[in-house]
Amino acid sequence: MILSILIILYLVNRKINIGYSLMIGGITLGLLTGRSLVHIIGLIIEAIFDYQTLSLALAIGLITVMGYLMDKYYLMERMIGALEKMLRSAKATIMFAPLIIGTLLVSGGALMSCPVVDNLGKKMNISQEKKASINMIFRHGLYFIFPLSPTIIMAAEIGGYEINDFIFLMLPIGILFYIIAYTFCFRNVKSPKIENVDMKEYLISIKGFLVYSSPILVSLMGVLLINLEFYISLILGIILCFVINEIDKRKDSKFDLKENVLMTMLKGVKVPLVISIFGIMIYKNIVNDVSEISELLKNMLKFGIPIELVVFLSATLISYALGSTNPSVAILFPMILPLAPDYDTRLLYAMFIYTTAFIFYFISPLHLCQVVTFDYFKVKMKGVFKNYIYILPVTYLAMVIIYCVRIK
Repeated sequence: MILSILIILYLVNRKINIGYSLMIGGITLGLLTGRSLVHIIGLIIEAIFDYQTLSLALAIGLITVMGYLMDKYYLMERMIGALEKMLRSAKATIMFAPLIIGTLLVSGGALMSCPVVDNLGKKMNISQEKKASINMIFRHGLYFIFPLSPTIIMAAEIGGYEINDFIFLMLPIGILFYIIAYTFCFRNVKSPKIENVDMKEYLISIKGFLVYSSPILVSLMGVLLINLEFYISLILGIILCFVINEIDKRKDSKFDLKENVLMTMLKGVKVPLVISIFGIMIYKNIVNDVSEISELLKNMLKFGIPIELVVFLSATLISYALGSTNPSVAILFPMILPLAPDYDTRLLYAMFIYTTAFIFYFISPLHLCQVVTFDYFKVKMKGVFKNYIYILPVTYLAMVIIYCVRIK
C-alpha cells in the first residue's frame, strides 16, 4: 500500500494526470497483493462502466462546461458587476466576488477575482498581502458547504453517504471559517462611501444578478429542492446559458462567438479532470478488493495506533505534497471509511479526512490558486500566511471539537 501511494505521489509530482497516476498506483497495488492481471482488468472495466462512475464523470464534465460558457458569454463578469451595485458595500462585494467565481470551475478562477479584489481593496486602503489573503480565503470557504463542488460530489460518491448529510455536518465549520475570516481580514477597515441610487436602478441590479446567475441558481435548486440527478440539473443550467446568450446576441454582436454550440461545449470540457474521476473510481474499486488493507488498519488499531493519527499524517502528507484535496479523498476514503461501525461514524471519518486534506492543500506551495494570486499581487508567502495564523487553526480546532463530541 505504501509503495502504491509513493508511486502515485511521484507520478503526480512529475505532472502526470492524477487519474492516470491513480490507475497505475491501483494496478501496482493489485499486483503486489497477488491479484492476477486478468482480475485487475476486470476490476478496471467494472469501475469504468459503473453507473456511479459514469454519472459522476458526466456531472464533473458538465460543471466545467457551464463554467466555460459563463466565462465566454460574459455572464460571470456581468453577474459580479450587478452584485456590486446590489450589495451597496465594498466589504460585501470584495468577499462575495471570489466566493461566487469560486462556485464553478472557471479557468483561472482565482485570477479572475483578483482585479475585483484589487480595485475594491485600494478604495479601502487594504495591503497587498491582505488582498491576496481575501482572494484566497473567501474563494475557498465553499469547499466545506457547496453542493456542486466537484470535490464534495466525488467524496460523497466514494464515501457512500448523502451529500446533504455531509454538508449539514460541515456547515458549522464553514460558517465559522467565514466569520473568523471576516473578523481578521476587515479589522480596522472602513468601507468607502457609496453613491446613492434610486429604487429603479437598484431593482435593475437585482434583476441583472438573478438573470446572470440563473444557470448556477437553477443547477443548485434542481439538486437541493427537487432531488434531480446532478447531471440533469446541470444540463438545465447549461441550456439557460444558451438562452441568455441568444437574447444577448440579438442586442449586441460581441456576444456572438460565431461557432457551433457543440464546439463551444467541447472546448469547455476539462478532459484531465474527467480522466481523474475515472482514475479515482478505478483506484477505489481496486482498494476495496484488497481485503488485506482493512486487516492491516484493524491490526494497527489493535496495537493502539489511533485512526485519527493515521488520517492526520496521511492526509497532511498527500495534500501538502500534491497541492490538492482530491488525492487524499481518493486514497483514504476507501481505506478508512469501511472501518466505520455505522453511518454517523462514516460521516465523521469523512469530515476528519476532508478537513485535514483541505487545510494542508490550502497552504501547499503547489496550490495553483495560491500561485496565481501571489503572482498577481506581487506578494510573498510569508506575508500572506500571517493572515492565516488564526483562521486555519481555529477552523481545524472546530472540526476536532465536533468530531470528539459526536464520535461514539
